[in-house]
Amino acid sequence: MALCTPRTVTRPLTVAALLASIALTVSACSTTGSAAGSFDSTDTFTAVYLGSYSTPPDPDTNYDGPGLNIIENTYEGLVAYRDGADTAEIVPELATKWSVSDDGLTYDFTLRPDVTFHDGTPFTAEAVVDSFERRTAVDGGPAYMVADVASVEPDGDHRVAVHLKAKNTAFLDYLASPFGVKMISPTVLDEHGGKDHAQEYLTTHDAGTGPYELSEVDTGSSYGMRAYDDYWGDAPAIPDVTYRIAENASSVQLELERGEVDAVLNVTSKTAYQRMSETEGLAASTFPNFTTQTLFVNPASKAFPTVDDRHRLFSAIDTESVIDASMGDLEEPTSELFPAGMTDASISEQGVTHDPSALAALADSGTTEGRTIRVGYAGSSGDGKAFADELVAEFGDVGLTAESVSYASGSAYTMTDDLEAAPDLFVMSVFPDAGHVDAWARILYTPKGGLDLFGAEVPGLTDALDDAVASGDDDAYAAIAAAVNDSGYWLSTGSLNSTTVVRDDVRGVDDAQNVLEYNVLHFAALDRD
Repeated sequence: MALCTPRTVTRPLTVAALLASIALTVSACSTTGSAAGSFDSTDTFTAVYLGSYSTPPDPDTNYDGPGLNIIENTYEGLVAYRDGADTAEIVPELATKWSVSDDGLTYDFTLRPDVTFHDGTPFTAEAVVDSFERRTAVDGGPAYMVADVASVEPDGDHRVAVHLKAKNTAFLDYLASPFGVKMISPTVLDEHGGKDHAQEYLTTHDAGTGPYELSEVDTGSSYGMRAYDDYWGDAPAIPDVTYRIAENASSVQLELERGEVDAVLNVTSKTAYQRMSETEGLAASTFPNFTTQTLFVNPASKAFPTVDDRHRLFSAIDTESVIDASMGDLEEPTSELFPAGMTDASISEQGVTHDPSALAALADSGTTEGRTIRVGYAGSSGDGKAFADELVAEFGDVGLTAESVSYASGSAYTMTDDLEAAPDLFVMSVFPDAGHVDAWARILYTPKGGLDLFGAEVPGLTDALDDAVASGDDDAYAAIAAAVNDSGYWLSTGSLNSTTVVRDDVRGVDDAQNVLEYNVLHFAALDRD
């Protein structure tokens, strides 16, 4: 699960539905739209991401959002999520079609012919084998996605079978994930593998099949990408892209106005977004996303020691008011535990009704008397700070003493070391690795999941998730949601939208995004008037 620092969509196509048939076959198509070129050969498109990024753009180790703007434009997987859609629909990418065995243990993929990696190496079934093996060998954060893979067997150059150890109805979603297995040139792995499986090499190079190849790297600052001449799909209209990392929204806006920058991503400040949207010559837009702002409750909190206290807290929070004040149009309040649109809403309703008298009742309960309620947030998260500040103000209105506290992003993951010293509450926006409930619930609500920040535990939940991912049964996930809701340790408050501000002559912005990639643009879908 990836931390999003600051994502209301319809029900997606689930893998459970795919497995309902004995064999599913999907016709060939590309996730990247055609773009009639109106850029000339000297044009460079400059996109700026507001935030920070310092990890290598290696698809087997990158586990944060900013790096996806590089990886999703230079690498491809077997399948992907459809761009320009508000659902998590799985479509072909380097596989043109696939089928699933009756027992759900074997996935047969037919591979796209006449595809080459950026070094000229042909894409074949052996490259699929090598890419799966590298994901496991590197054993980075996304490696869990292939933990159920028993073997990958080629059948000629353009067919490959992936065999699972156990039935996993989330498997296709994990392959379609932006953090899923990308195809990597076997030549690069052979020539630059060394002792680290080419990790050092892929710090400053790419080895993918995507519409762009990495041409220049200034780690953490700027990344150049040029259109790959022998790309199998439609040639991008934009020949060159410069992707920059910056933190000052005001200075970037000035560059936009002067035409020195073409696009800005990750505008999480309500004020900055509004200012840019009202500026002549700029076009600001939002796109639905599965990123969900979540309020975590510390099990060791003396202010909220019981389930009843936690439920009283949840009903006391005027979520709509807090979100309107802190984020405005950049976030939509949600009543669902799982990301809105990931499942049918009835499966994950939290059942929380705002009670204006609950805050006062909380103040009179005795558990908060003489205490300062601490609301933590990641220091790099603009939306987290904004929500925490508004929540603290709401507490103060009824006489509760509260403060918002900034935490370094890394320290958010070590709070279980000393829960007594940790804040009572923590606000974090998270986007799921894939468009499947397993990619959300397992990692957020189980102590071994990585994003269970306070180590809160729902008895039996891991076993329930194991059963649910094998069956794909909606009723099983409804029971899981009910158990999590009953615990009172987590409250989903809102769905954040991706935000993009571009020069008003840029076209194709919606077609360059999807609901699983927060503030990411697929540059090959863009064009200019």
